[in-house]
Amino acid sequence: MLDEFEAREARDAEARKHAAQEEADLVDAFRLMMETAEGKRVVFWLLGRAGLYANAFDAGSEAAERYRLGRQSLGLEILQKLDLVDLRLYPRLLLERGEAKELERAARMAAGKPEDGDDQYA
Repeated sequence: MLDEFEAREARDAEARKHAAQEEADLVDAFRLMMETAEGKRVVFWLLGRAGLYANAFDAGSEAAERYRLGRQSLGLEILQKLDLVDLRLYPRLLLERGEAKELERAARMAAGKPEDGDDQYA
């Protein structure tokens, strides 16, 4: 009986160790991804597609509401991983994106072109 308990405890400890290593590897992968402009662009696109800032409520369709809440949940998971890397990553990403959009807008204005829809996630 004690041998079974010890064996189960050993398996559980090994599973926890493996899960911790998997999490550490994933955080490292996020860190590497956020070191490149391309990685930042992909993350920003994913977060935009998650609809973090959109209202998920839909009075006409509970299924559509749940779908949007599911997407938002995934976006929040991505933000949590970014926070494990560095709590300043997402705010920096927002600032970088805002500065780039402002430069684009200023260039359009200087060229005499009208403003477009100003899609923050494009």
